Amino acid sequence: MRVLLALLLAYVPSSGSLLKHAAARARQLRTREVTLSGTLTVSNEPQRNAQLVLRFPLNCRLEGDGGLSLSVKGTAQNPQGVAEGTSGPALRLLQLACPFLAYRGVPFADAPQTLRLAALAAGADVSAGAGLARFDDRVTYVLGAGGRDTAAPQLWLYKDSYAPARLIAQGGADLRLLEYGNPAAADWFPRAIELWNAGQLAARFEVLESKGVRGTPAQEEEDDSDE
Repeated sequence: MRVLLALLLAYVPSSGSLLKHAAARARQLRTREVTLSGTLTVSNEPQRNAQLVLRFPLNCRLEGDGGLSLSVKGTAQNPQGVAEGTSGPALRLLQLACPFLAYRGVPFADAPQTLRLAALAAGADVSAGAGLARFDDRVTYVLGAGGRDTAAPQLWLYKDSYAPARLIAQGGADLRLLEYGNPAAADWFPRAIELWNAGQLAARFEVLESKGVRGTPAQEEEDDSDE
């Protein structure tokens, strides 16, 4: 019995199956635009008020005090898209995070491939298999490398919800999507989005309020072709 239990706990679905589950998750969100208001902290800069506007699919804009204006516009074939604004940690955070926050609205049949392409653009070959690891005190699936080999690009999904959890990109950029389910960001988005470099926090966006979030059971979701 113990051996059977251990085998069940250790079972890891294929990367293709995991990406399909992640894609299905977004279908339960019925909205065309969400605004996440909060604070942005960038290393060596004062904290500022900021808004992250997600326009589905794959259009993200980060605006804040001091004239901050950054945007990323992607497509299903090029999820990381075109970035506009002053380069730096905040823009890098936005470019890495946008495909995993705003893939809602991509036709369901194409969404797993869109997530795969977003990971590949960061250097993570998620077809290389999947494993298990712990992150933010939760169990995650690790696609593209072993969970202990954090030097290699990889994508992590929370095991209980299939929500994107972490993206380690080529060159060492480490995107972390934390605290889903917090009232400030509902179940659909992380309360905190962080970018780490070389073990140091480079940028952090913390959500204090969300507008436009509206969920519905999957069976009531309107067909993607109608959007």
